[in-house]
Amino acid sequence: MKPRNVKQVIVMRKDLNMRKGKMIAQGAHASVDALLSLFSRTEKEGKVTYRLTYGEDSPLAEWLNGMYAKICLYVESEEELVSLYERIRKENPSIPVSMIEDAGLTEFHGVETKTCIGIGPWWSEEIDIFTGELKLL
Repeated sequence: MKPRNVKQVIVMRKDLNMRKGKMIAQGAHASVDALLSLFSRTEKEGKVTYRLTYGEDSPLAEWLNGMYAKICLYVESEEELVSLYERIRKENPSIPVSMIEDAGLTEFHGVETKTCIGIGPWWSEEIDIFTGELKLL
């Protein structure tokens, strides 16, 4: 049996024309937030603990034991970003997906702004159903 590929996808809003450093920071937020959604989080006496909630045959285990494949794609608007996010959550809620909203302190004139989403790590063919038509950033 051929092994399944696993990847994480970051989808960025291109219409915002973010500085490169800002774009990288937002993508990093999306990557980490989507990854952490695969762990259970507990807090006790001010200490936060994360525990893996998926088994050894999971996409997460495959990704962590592999090359941490990431793909960066883009959309042209907030509407496209939100639509993609909501579609994934509705049609395949198993796929971890995280919306990043910037506080607007440095680049968006004090306006909270949805900048990107993180998808996965998850099975590539399941992510591609949603992102296969998007272009590389």
